[in-house]
Amino acid sequence: MVLSFGFQGIRGIWQPDEGYYVGASVSMDRHRDYLIPRIGEEIFLDKPPLLYWGILAGLKCLGSSEFSARFFVGLCYALTCLAVFALGRSFRGRAQDGFLSAVMYATMILPFLAANFITMDTPLTLFTTVSMAAFWKSTRPEETRKTLWKILLCAAVGLGFLTKGPAALIPCGAMLVYLLVRREVIAYLRGWWLLAGMLVFGLLGFSWYFFVSLRIPGAAKYLFVSQVWGRLVSDVYQRNPGLKGALIYLPVLLLGTLPWSIDWFRHSDGIRRYLRWEGWKRLAESPSSLFLACWICVPMAVLAAASSKLGLYALPVFPALALASAGLVRPWFEDAQWVLSSDGRKGIWFVVVWIILLLGVRAGMGMVPIRNDCRALWKELKPYLPNGKYEIVAVDKRVDGLWFYGAMEVETINRDGTPYPAFMPPEPVEKEIRDMLEDGFVHLFLLDKSEHVPAIQSSLLKTGWRSEEISLRHGRQLLLCRPPEVSSQ
Repeated sequence: MVLSFGFQGIRGIWQPDEGYYVGASVSMDRHRDYLIPRIGEEIFLDKPPLLYWGILAGLKCLGSSEFSARFFVGLCYALTCLAVFALGRSFRGRAQDGFLSAVMYATMILPFLAANFITMDTPLTLFTTVSMAAFWKSTRPEETRKTLWKILLCAAVGLGFLTKGPAALIPCGAMLVYLLVRREVIAYLRGWWLLAGMLVFGLLGFSWYFFVSLRIPGAAKYLFVSQVWGRLVSDVYQRNPGLKGALIYLPVLLLGTLPWSIDWFRHSDGIRRYLRWEGWKRLAESPSSLFLACWICVPMAVLAAASSKLGLYALPVFPALALASAGLVRPWFEDAQWVLSSDGRKGIWFVVVWIILLLGVRAGMGMVPIRNDCRALWKELKPYLPNGKYEIVAVDKRVDGLWFYGAMEVETINRDGTPYPAFMPPEPVEKEIRDMLEDGFVHLFLLDKSEHVPAIQSSLLKTGWRSEEISLRHGRQLLLCRPPEVSSQ
């Protein structure tokens, strides 16, 4: 719990990801429309709405603060640790082994850091882990409630689909490979549960997509392009495409699993057997080893082959890496009792020190001035905001996190000519200036590049508007633009 919620509110909302998702959540609440995500007046269909609902639940229940906005992500991280605990206990029959697995996952660098940022990846990891845990339980010969676990599996995949779309289906490939190796596909799929499970998955996972596709023209095509074709095949997102780009996952896996990846080399005998063909042939004889191998290898193969690659995409395999790592180290507890062994005492002390270091890093992140900190930017802008109506216009670089801090209106316009492929692309500068003539109230242009300032000022002069140029921190420029009647007062 300390790792999940400690110092979660110490820093401001950071652009881009946190600004996107918190800005969308606040805008949904302002419009009182909780099914169609928006950022201001812009329909924002980049991701499904489950994360937005989680953010809003935190803000409604705990008040408006950065801690509240990140509460849902922290909760998903804590629940993932519980799911890892349950799987570890199921593998080896001892609660102590489940405890060790959960501790390893909780203290890995990437899961810990990801839980401090509002993204879809930590909630997705929760649902993929629950789905894998349900699948594992449903394959156990001794399990008497297999149908219930299969329905839970479908529900978890559906919630994952409502979190990040088709990415939630990737672990299903691992499940299929497991069943193929075990020659249990037909036996597993047999029964009435399959129809019920598909219905549960459809209701939880597809209902929102169906609704949005009917309600908004062009939404179905955009959702397919952005979440399937654009991520797997095309290079529209330009995120480490090609097989060379897959190399980013090597440091992600090695460094993101620290400090426990060190044990992979200290106990290299456990890994070396998988580098030999005989080791892979024996996997079928050990269901838990085969399960973990499928969970790690199949998703990583899909991620490596996809055209769009980011380090956080690998987060859903980290629970499997924690479970595998727990099987490599010597037992921390003697027999079935909660009595620490010599290695266990050393391990506990190491974990305590490591947790203090992790929390120190999180606390330190709130003290380091960051260019993309929307809280700091809001404090800079407040002295220049008029008492009446106004609009903040961000040129090229989005600052959606300002919605969270109470901005009246925030819009992004494009001048570079290469906007992010959103459902509603940013307007060009020229159209925004035409809209200003109709609005007739103060606009604040926020620019990252000072070379754009003269061109915008020249366009404004032609309309009779006057602008005041103000230098902000981190090289930003602010153009405080007033209509003629305001300028003359």
